[in-house]
Amino acid sequence: MKFQHYLFLLFSIVTFSQVSAQQPWFRLDTTTTVTRNGQTLQNPWAGGLNAGQFSTMDLNGDGINDLVAFDRTSNRVTTFLGDATAKTYRHAPIYEARFPPMSDWMLLADYDKDGRKDLFTHTSQGVQVFKQVPVGGSWAWKLFKPLLNSVGFSGKINLLVVATDIPALTDVDDDGDLDIVTFELLGNFLEMHQNMSMERYGVPDSLEFVRNGICWGNFVKEHCNDFSLGVDCGSVENLEKKNPGGRLMHAGNAVLLQDLNGDGKKDLLMGHVTCDNVARLVNTGTNRVGNFTRFDVNYPAKDPIEFTIFPAVYSEDVDFDGVKDLLAAPNVYANEGNLMDFQSSTWYYHNAGTTTNPVYELKQKNFLQDQMIDVGEDAAPAFFDVDGDGDLDMVVGTGGTRGETGFRGSLQLFRNVGDAKTPRYDWTAAEYLNFSSSLQLTHVKPQWADFNGDGVADLGFSGVSFKGIEYRYVPNRAARGQAVRLDMKEAAVVTLPANVQSGDHPYFYDVDQDGDLDLIVGTTQGNVRYFQNTGNAQKPVYELKTETLAGINANFAGRFVSVAVADFDLDGQPDLLTADQTGMVRVSHGGAWGQWNRRDSLLVQNGTSTYAPNLGAYPQATVADYNGDGKPDVAVGTHGGGVRLLTNVLPVVVTAVEPVSFNSFVVYPNPAEDYVQIRSSAPGVLDVISSGGRVLQENIQLGQESETTLNTSRWAPGLYLFRARYGERQEVRKVLVK
Repeated sequence: MKFQHYLFLLFSIVTFSQVSAQQPWFRLDTTTTVTRNGQTLQNPWAGGLNAGQFSTMDLNGDGINDLVAFDRTSNRVTTFLGDATAKTYRHAPIYEARFPPMSDWMLLADYDKDGRKDLFTHTSQGVQVFKQVPVGGSWAWKLFKPLLNSVGFSGKINLLVVATDIPALTDVDDDGDLDIVTFELLGNFLEMHQNMSMERYGVPDSLEFVRNGICWGNFVKEHCNDFSLGVDCGSVENLEKKNPGGRLMHAGNAVLLQDLNGDGKKDLLMGHVTCDNVARLVNTGTNRVGNFTRFDVNYPAKDPIEFTIFPAVYSEDVDFDGVKDLLAAPNVYANEGNLMDFQSSTWYYHNAGTTTNPVYELKQKNFLQDQMIDVGEDAAPAFFDVDGDGDLDMVVGTGGTRGETGFRGSLQLFRNVGDAKTPRYDWTAAEYLNFSSSLQLTHVKPQWADFNGDGVADLGFSGVSFKGIEYRYVPNRAARGQAVRLDMKEAAVVTLPANVQSGDHPYFYDVDQDGDLDLIVGTTQGNVRYFQNTGNAQKPVYELKTETLAGINANFAGRFVSVAVADFDLDGQPDLLTADQTGMVRVSHGGAWGQWNRRDSLLVQNGTSTYAPNLGAYPQATVADYNGDGKPDVAVGTHGGGVRLLTNVLPVVVTAVEPVSFNSFVVYPNPAEDYVQIRSSAPGVLDVISSGGRVLQENIQLGQESETTLNTSRWAPGLYLFRARYGERQEVRKVLVK
């Protein structure tokens, strides 16, 4: 009882089990500096972009349009606040949590003309709509239409926009309400779904649609650029006086309607799933009864848009001059054929003309991407003191980029040029270790761990080749605490269990503290396997202990699990972190290894409230105390090729190291990282106790004028008590292990 009281005096800790369910664990870090080529990145931790879809809205109520990007490849929303003076955008993740779960496509448009953009997105049967509503001094989304309908020959049925497509949301006929133009199921005909709200009610807020004609625009197409003009679509000027025809019935089309020549008629920009270009069709009819009579297949004429496959375009003012510019991005779910450059997949054209008679000038091919960490796709971060200067650097594995030797993954080094408590990362220009020239791997995921049992962390990594998943490590020939010495020629193969497959996430950790690394595998199917190493570091033998570690079973929603281990609740016991296809990061904690009694989503600060952030599909999570406060932080590599950084904000107070009252017992260094030295001037015994009061090691013999070394490199980061017992007397030292 005396000792437990002494524990209380030594520590002031609020653990997960003691806090309320709304206690935030982390905050999203947007301020830690990253530089590249001497330039400071504006939004280093925004998470990258692959296939962005872009809309503007006023996020913070300052009257300036901000930018919202939805990435089709990861179903992730990224929000940016606009600075009209500096003409820049600042990543503002606080607004991302307000957006509902979405897939495939998302556009913002003000359908009811109340001055607030509303949200249109895909649902399995077509289109759903969320209305932007004021809440206090802010805003929120409220589901307005779970499914849009339109009237055709068959009566009222769902207004279908196929998942692969991007529709045009605009007031086509200039009557004050929002119409929808999209391709029918087979992707051959345009359909105009005319909003009858103004005709029927005199206000634009009803979203009641009627299909105008069999098709719209008097043309048909089937494949890339094969437009057949002069088709009679049967569209009419006064739809209320005619029985509308056709039935809603796909190949993939992205459309944008905009007056491109100043004649007051809406022309068409279109990307197709089999094309690498954007075509322009010129409207010589009216807006209500469109008639496209000529086309060209490379737009703009100067510096035309060209992606490997399926471009889409978005018209928004992104340089704050009051004129709508043009953004182009691939409208894909994945890097088909590994031909796409996802580091330069957002092309920005400044409009030097007017919104209705634009003159587009290509300014850059990596809009927003040049101001964030974006390694292409599937970033996987890992932290270690690479240069031996006492702080953590970051190495990021990549999904791959195309070069002279084909599509290969690589390692990127971000050297910490700050210090252990105030990191500043410099993204070195050269590829780390010339990785891609050594190995033909994609989807590289690094991890620093002692693979050969020599007490020094090595560089391990998984990757995918034509054989499937492979794992190797490069032995670190440097002494502990020195700059690493790695030679890719020494890379050694780690033989994984036979049932580990491409898409799985191998993670090594000494679970049983026997000096060799055990194996945890987050699987493609969603469950987590645990293999105990019954061999040794030099000759590992992995024996399956469970297919469902932490009770995590195979499940479709939570597939492609990545895992990491740390003592998140600072109870002296390792916890399990998982991130999966849902975009959620969760931690299993509150018990001994494998016996955790809680699995919680990581709560993040959002002003005065908390939320569980959605970090998008295929997240790659890792753990490191990157800011040196003794608490495990989290970094998540994204499918978009970026990194999201989460700083641990749990209310833990680490008091100063207590004064030594006797000269007989000293523990150093403090904080410790790889080892601690225990110096004793008298014989006694030593116990090591977690901050939660659990005895981890006991009865370690201390000799007269002795010095004992304990290896702490595999200990979970946290606070530990070292208790030396000398007969009736005992002394306690408090040590922070990083």
